[in-house]
Amino acid sequence: MLDNKGFTIIELLVVLAIVGIIITLAVSSMANTIPHLRLNDSVGELVSRINLARSAAIARNKAYVVSFNKLENTYNIFMDDNENWQREDDEDTITDRQMTKGVSIVKVSFSFGTTAFGYDGSGLPLKNRIGSVCLKNDKDEYHKISVSWNGRAKAYKNVKKKECE
Repeated sequence: MLDNKGFTIIELLVVLAIVGIIITLAVSSMANTIPHLRLNDSVGELVSRINLARSAAIARNKAYVVSFNKLENTYNIFMDDNENWQREDDEDTITDRQMTKGVSIVKVSFSFGTTAFGYDGSGLPLKNRIGSVCLKNDKDEYHKISVSWNGRAKAYKNVKKKECE
């Protein structure tokens, strides 16, 4: 009589096949989730930095501008002492940022057809410029950040593509 203490090769192959299927499902799920997470993180970071610009404008009683460059996929936030909407060498810069890999600035639409808005010393939109910016990821998901007349920045997730064209 044989005393079997172990697994047969068939049993081991079945277990390995099941583990392989589970790993494949997990990896493909992660591949679909990463672009979504990058877009969410980018929107959250941008809203936080916009709020930081507003807070700095109030604290220092100075104008701060948030400017977007669609072609370079960047944005920068700076103190604008002379309110000319241009960053000068002697003006304080809060951030000069490239968007996260896989996230693109697809539409920038502020008052008077500009690609920038700002805050005055009271935290209200500088020169009444309000509007929005749309971001998109590699999976064609769109999120929009709007700045209202009271200076509040609000994120809208999963907006329709036509809102960002």
